[in-house]
Amino acid sequence: MGVLARDDKQFTLIYSSNTRVGKHTLSYLQGIEEKVHTIDISKVKVPGTQWAEVADALGKTIGDLVDKRILEDEDTNTSDFDSDDWIKILQNNDGVLTQPIAINGKKTVQIVNPPDVMNFFGVESAGIEKTMHTEEPNIKPKTDDESFK
Repeated sequence: MGVLARDDKQFTLIYSSNTRVGKHTLSYLQGIEEKVHTIDISKVKVPGTQWAEVADALGKTIGDLVDKRILEDEDTNTSDFDSDDWIKILQNNDGVLTQPIAINGKKTVQIVNPPDVMNFFGVESAGIEKTMHTEEPNIKPKTDDESFK
């Protein structure tokens, strides 16, 4: 049994509010009606067992959750890192999380583009009603001084 809630009615987003993608992904979710449980890793230390469970659900290693380009900028040699090392990096440097992680029931995905989180949680066009453009557009002037020629 895992340590993360895996209910089909529970939406969870693991993100860092210190990254551009994390902030934008969260902003897309703030307007939906469903309750989303958010875990901001810049404020909450996620236990190693949860990182391991998330990585396993994604079919990745814990090291795959880390943006290694950021560590290269810091001249960190990561070639000998094991899972414990990657967990410590995620727990102490939230800006290295590659992408936010969305969880709903048994589904777990990394959000590459912030708008994609809406599709994952089943929200269409941020709640905007869709139409099939069945009505012709009104192109007649509404005042005497308008011209559409």
